[in-house]
Amino acid sequence: MQKFDIRAITENCTGCMRCQLSCCELHTRKFNLHGARIKVKLSGAECTIEFSEDCTGCGVCADNCLYDALLKTRRGPAQ
Repeated sequence: MQKFDIRAITENCTGCMRCQLSCCELHTRKFNLHGARIKVKLSGAECTIEFSEDCTGCGVCADNCLYDALLKTRRGPAQ
């Protein structure tokens, strides 16, 4: 899997949880929020996006974000 740096732009997040569901489905083959390596926390109209230490930078969360709340950039080669 290609590694990416994922940047969260929380003001664009709607709390739809597509990123969290797609992450969990990819890594656990289950479609639920609890196994994801990304967590979207809702507080009223505000969203917070956090990545766990288990995040591999695969970018599936950003690929499934419809609102540009997650942007991915390819990591360069290690030097």
